[in-house]
Amino acid sequence: LGEEMDARHHTLAGLEALRSGILSGERVPLPSAQRLDLERASHVLGEVSIDARHRPVSDNATRHFQHVRTLAEDVRVRLHAFMPLKRATSSGSRSAGPTALLLTVGEDSAFSIFDPDVDGKAVLGPLDLGHGAGRAVTRMATTSSQESHYVITVDSANVGRVHSLRVLARREARPQAPKNASQAPAELRLNVTLNFTSEFRLPDTVVGPHGEAPTITAVLPVDRGEKTHVLVGDSLGGVTVFYKNGTLKGRVRVCEDPGGVRGLVKGHSQSTLFFSSHSFGFFSVSQVDAQSPPCVGWNSPVVDMVLDPNAQNPRVILALADGDVIAFATTHGKSKACDLLLKFPHVSTLPLRLQSFRGHVMGVPMALENSPRQAEHLREIMFFNLAAMENGYGATASNAVTVQAAFRPQQPRDVALAPSPTGDRSQAQAAISFEGRAGLELYTLSLKLPAALQEVVQVVEPQYTDPDEVGSWSSFLGWFPKIGVFGVVLVGVVLWNIRKAYSSPTDDEFDEEFFHEQLRKARAAEEAERRGKAGGAG
Repeated sequence: LGEEMDARHHTLAGLEALRSGILSGERVPLPSAQRLDLERASHVLGEVSIDARHRPVSDNATRHFQHVRTLAEDVRVRLHAFMPLKRATSSGSRSAGPTALLLTVGEDSAFSIFDPDVDGKAVLGPLDLGHGAGRAVTRMATTSSQESHYVITVDSANVGRVHSLRVLARREARPQAPKNASQAPAELRLNVTLNFTSEFRLPDTVVGPHGEAPTITAVLPVDRGEKTHVLVGDSLGGVTVFYKNGTLKGRVRVCEDPGGVRGLVKGHSQSTLFFSSHSFGFFSVSQVDAQSPPCVGWNSPVVDMVLDPNAQNPRVILALADGDVIAFATTHGKSKACDLLLKFPHVSTLPLRLQSFRGHVMGVPMALENSPRQAEHLREIMFFNLAAMENGYGATASNAVTVQAAFRPQQPRDVALAPSPTGDRSQAQAAISFEGRAGLELYTLSLKLPAALQEVVQVVEPQYTDPDEVGSWSSFLGWFPKIGVFGVVLVGVVLWNIRKAYSSPTDDEFDEEFFHEQLRKARAAEEAERRGKAGGAG
């Protein structure tokens, strides 16, 4: 009887706290289990309450998201993504033009390209990508290479088209100013051209057990040196590899889960991953096959997957349909593994769409199809601190959620991130589309906390690998003599043959096709250098 009275007393106290919070306009901290249970009953509870144990370190949206401009104001954007461009040279001088372009596909399937650094109309488009009348563009993917630029789109008829982009930045002189007036700097103009490259579709021989045709569920471009492959996941659990010109390289079935392959993710180095509702695994592009048995072990279906780029060993982070987020380790020493590392705080009843950003994982709540009232839930962009979660949860605040940003009354639908055009590694560009609104809102994203909060929260910064460091390594290779490159490659081939002879079948994939291509280039460069020296001596 005493326990029942205590429980009723806590319930009444919680209701009184909620009433006071609603009247004062402040969010009321509630225990995690109690808040989630109440939020399932009424979505309003998510707007007036907050998780007491995992309360965010900062919830000031205007501090961390500084609005820059609005792009595509008259376009209902269905898909959008950033395409990176070439960055600063090795001497430190920045090349002309933006560091990324913003690609969009509207509800009418019209394609446009915008310069995030400039207000105004699109630098290219809107234009028809050639999918045909009555076909809606449902998927878009772009290459991550800064040298070659391709955009891949898939329509509702499961036909994919590949277009190449060429971007030239040039400065045009302004009209002649009076002699006494200061000369205005030359105006930067972007010249962007889009050329059709190829078209692809799944083989007609691929059918389901009841004769149904597969649908394309995921698409991913993969760069291997000068070669670009297109990976396509389908609803029957298959992954198909196409060459850039649309020629079929091969197809293999990698899972038997309902819905087939739900996504493809580019991993570290040259690895590629796939995921279905209840499994994920590594895929070999050169061998057109899964490298090892897939990882399994959870109940709720997977809706999204991302890799932790800061971990020395690859870690896979899965977002589940019930709002849970879990992380797996894929290696244990030199052998492959599937070990559950940690579980994120359950702070949302909606599933999250994930992205990685400087030691954090960004989660954007997403509404699943055929789910009642999910569009009414408050969607806040959350940044989870991986280092804080690795330290474990104690009796005090976990500090696992660094930033939790709400954009009331607007509801974020999708977010694309790109490096900051200023070169500040602590910042990024964020292009956000909102439900029921036209256009894209461009923000400068920063997770830097005020000094008072930094003293309270001891954030352990993980080792961060910046792409600029990779560029400096490429500059070193450019200086290194070609004969030295040939020697290094030759030694690598010998070592690989020795390793292949004595290693176990569970070792990591070696892309022999890509390696032989690099060896051929090194030999050709050495021969050209030898002929040049012989010609100079003659």
